[in-house]
Amino acid sequence: MKKENIVILFGGAHLAYSPTVMQLYDELNKFANVTIYAEYVKAFIDQKVIDKNVVYYEAQKWVKPPFAKKIKYFFLRRFNRQAKKLEKAGLKLKEVYPDYLRIKYFLKAEKYDRVIANDTINLFYCATMGIHTDFLSLELSVGEKLMPFVNKNTIDCVVTQSKERFKYLLGNFSVNTFIIPNAPNYTEGKISTTKNGLLFGGSAWDPFGIYHCADYLKIYKDTPLTVQGAYPNGELQKLQSKYNDLIEEKLFILNETFLKNDDVVKYFSTFEIGICFYNFEYEWIQHYNYESAPSGKIFKYLAAGVPVLAIDVLGFKFIQEMECGVLIKDLKPQSIRNGIEKIRKNYTFFASNTTTAAKHFSFDKAVTPYINYIKESADKK
Repeated sequence: MKKENIVILFGGAHLAYSPTVMQLYDELNKFANVTIYAEYVKAFIDQKVIDKNVVYYEAQKWVKPPFAKKIKYFFLRRFNRQAKKLEKAGLKLKEVYPDYLRIKYFLKAEKYDRVIANDTINLFYCATMGIHTDFLSLELSVGEKLMPFVNKNTIDCVVTQSKERFKYLLGNFSVNTFIIPNAPNYTEGKISTTKNGLLFGGSAWDPFGIYHCADYLKIYKDTPLTVQGAYPNGELQKLQSKYNDLIEEKLFILNETFLKNDDVVKYFSTFEIGICFYNFEYEWIQHYNYESAPSGKIFKYLAAGVPVLAIDVLGFKFIQEMECGVLIKDLKPQSIRNGIEKIRKNYTFFASNTTTAAKHFSFDKAVTPYINYIKESADKK
């Protein structure tokens, strides 16, 4: 049987740190020809994926269009049906039309059998072109205002992280739906039995509470904290400057080495407790996307046998329910300390429950219904 050609249109500039997309690629690549189309923004995260078939593009920085372009947009608004749809959705034609055309010409040139549109802007562009897609929803806040303007008849199925997130975005819309948490494949025997220190995985910047963690270390100096992940927007230099004393004391360890997705769990397993915070002092963090999203690093911690200390939000309630970690109400140093001590007092209990949780959420188990759906759909073509 002829292999399907599948493309994943990735939304965002953090492909290397999107385990769901990385693992989905690996599963699809077992029986199909898969391409990821993704933006590369060196100023945000400069790590590229080199072991997969990725077509990167660098979006041009927006500049005020010259008079000739203004004339072009004037006529597009009046006579181009697709341009009208972009503007009706509240998008500024001069800002988004080049991106829209880039995706349109890319898809037209390659003629893919299946298009997986990651997040709403790519879904909206494809729907405007009349292209059917599998909608892979990972970030709710990215372009969600466009959903009322999406022709939902072009959505063949939806892949998302929870029923609550589906309902938030699509209401009572009836479509084939697959719930796939942002978790790794669980594998027996990959974890270390020697665990020391605190771990902050993922994007290390103020919206995710890294400065609160460092301020905690200034008061409680008994356990070092290691950061393993990305440093968006020059955050590494800021942390090095502000917390140089903690770095010199080897209490605040800022790793800069990129770990491949397959190596993360083994490395994480050498730590005692994994941290996952959101800093709700930022207005844009006060969004259902963060309230409801079970962060990918939490599942990495669980697969590594590491109990979790997390902020108390809807998406993290399962940590409390499955007793694989502790939730705290705020990011004050004393609250962080109380959470750590609560885990330590019953560490064996919490650690054993991480295995139960990791098996329950294992990616290979969750993704199987979607993979079967794709194979069955291909057989019918």
